[in-house]
Amino acid sequence: MKQLIKSVGSPKFTVVLHTYNRPAFLRQSASAVLEQTYDNLEIILINNGATVETRELLHELESKDKRIRLLHFKENQYSPSDPHKIVSVCYNSALEMSTGNYIWLQDDDDILAMDYIEKMVTLFQGNTDCSSASGLVLSIDAKGDIIGCTNYRASNYRPRYMPGHILALDVLKGSSVMYGYPGPIFSFKRDTLLKYGGCHKAYELHHLYGIVPFGITGFDETAYFYWRRHEGQLNKTLTAQGWIGTKDVFSLSNNLRRENKWSIYGDDTAKYVVKKIKDDHAKTAAGVFALNFFSLRIKASMTILRDIWFYPHFWLCFPKALFRTRGFLKQWYLISRPVLKPLLNHINRNYPELKNKSVFFNKLIKHL
Repeated sequence: MKQLIKSVGSPKFTVVLHTYNRPAFLRQSASAVLEQTYDNLEIILINNGATVETRELLHELESKDKRIRLLHFKENQYSPSDPHKIVSVCYNSALEMSTGNYIWLQDDDDILAMDYIEKMVTLFQGNTDCSSASGLVLSIDAKGDIIGCTNYRASNYRPRYMPGHILALDVLKGSSVMYGYPGPIFSFKRDTLLKYGGCHKAYELHHLYGIVPFGITGFDETAYFYWRRHEGQLNKTLTAQGWIGTKDVFSLSNNLRRENKWSIYGDDTAKYVVKKIKDDHAKTAAGVFALNFFSLRIKASMTILRDIWFYPHFWLCFPKALFRTRGFLKQWYLISRPVLKPLLNHINRNYPELKNKSVFFNKLIKHL
């Protein structure tokens, strides 16, 4: 049985859950929030033009717990050409509606451990300069079973408190030791989130490079957030459609350059951050372009190219991305097989000693 942390004199924590048409997942996610050991909660459930079954569940949940508030959108805010409109419209509306001292934004397919919010509040309360906080992510499948549980700590080795800009710069330098997450993970002081512009469409990058660096960030390795991997994940669908948020990422980078917030750590650092965000995205774009192209998703490939063709670093990354893509190897194999197979058979017949001396040659013959 859970042991509630009494709310007398304790800060209010706002949890925002967004949903459209995953009532089974929503029930699990909402239950995990309602059963938190920390009870001074404000729970905002966003009805993003939801289906009838999902709307009925939202009203059912609201009727059972006075901490729940519903935020309704008559029309679904999702658009294939602008999928993160959900962030700028739905999440920012929830932020304006919220009244908590701290805030956490979550999709309806993920789950919080029962004591997650209690541990986030403890982080914030333990250091008055702490403006962002996070726990440790564990991946789960559609059934809720943990994936790859043999080593929870492949990354995220960092102290309980540290300057946020050190964490952000470590990520930009390519390290995955101090930080490694599949998506947005930070809780924030509500005032901090408002101060730095609320929710940007490139919201994960905005969190890491536009908010976290300008305060102390807290981390509790015993606070578990369960991130669900499943076939209906939006990021998988968008990747196959050729949408990787290039315009949003470049918009964020340009905003950081104009606002010049990073200059408090030196002009060279500020320039490095802005350029590195764009370069890293260009590298990702090259990889996703190659993946879609060799999967014969030509329209998706052209969508990526349309948004990134003008950025030189994309073309620098392009050759390596092609050669590292499985589709490229598959196409090379299909083209070369008619030539290689007769040649290797001829060598095998005339030079039998290779069969006895070369393991690689034997494998190649067998494969072809």
